[in-house]
Amino acid sequence: MGAFGVQETHGILLREENRSLASSEGLGWRSVFTSIQREQPYEDSYDPRPDHLIILHLDSYVRVDRWLGVSRESRMIAPGGTFMVPGGMDFRVRLNDPLRTIHFYLRHSVLAEVAQELCRGDPDRLELLPRIGEADPLIERLILSVRDELLAANALGEAYVDYVARMMAARLIRNHSADTMRVRPELAAPSDLQRRVGRATEFVQSQLHRSIRLDELAGAVDLSVSQLASLFRRALGQPPHRFIINLRVARARELLATSDLPLAEIALACGFSHQEHMTRIFRREIGLTPAAYRRSIA
Repeated sequence: MGAFGVQETHGILLREENRSLASSEGLGWRSVFTSIQREQPYEDSYDPRPDHLIILHLDSYVRVDRWLGVSRESRMIAPGGTFMVPGGMDFRVRLNDPLRTIHFYLRHSVLAEVAQELCRGDPDRLELLPRIGEADPLIERLILSVRDELLAANALGEAYVDYVARMMAARLIRNHSADTMRVRPELAAPSDLQRRVGRATEFVQSQLHRSIRLDELAGAVDLSVSQLASLFRRALGQPPHRFIINLRVARARELLATSDLPLAEIALACGFSHQEHMTRIFRREIGLTPAAYRRSIA
């Protein structure tokens, strides 16, 4: 399985009217291709691709029309809503308003690998469902975590993204396939590992405005500090303090992009001790100061 490049996608990112903000092109990621873009209104038809596409809407309420064969659906999609096209399916789409999106492509071979573990019978018979306008909070979190890894471009990128790709595959199989009865009953529920990571994420996000001790985070997921460190190594390939930093930086980027708050207020809201602390972490993680980042996305 080679690197997943933009030429293997439907090519929406390459449209002249669209502005690319970032993509995984050239990073060597093999299990997913991810891009962030500002899309302008358009209408076009696309031939099938073998891999699975999920588009996450980041801002604005926009109307999207989609044709699958002769069947047409029209939806007003809210921020956080998705547009899913399973591999092997052609479609026509009309975007009626501009917006920012993340395109997340999942290799079919990754889905088949996870289906082999989760499902009875032939995994190639698993049928994913097309979606338009539906929100799935876990899929949104997974895609945003890949976006954060893309923008941070740190050394853990590919290993982390491969893990997220398999989490995504499991979610699609469990919640967005036509034959959920084929999922083995003992594997249908989220694993204890997934539940604890989800609880840890929710706890940290709710407490980002302050300093978070590791014993507090461990207590939130009913583990000792050493068990917490082991959980994060197995699930995310990173220690808990790195996980917390990533969430602080992600929240800061969100506020820089969506608000006019002064940098000092953003720093405190995201749990940095002061503006200079945020600037130092920002420069280390994404190669830009917060002010330069805000200017780059203006």
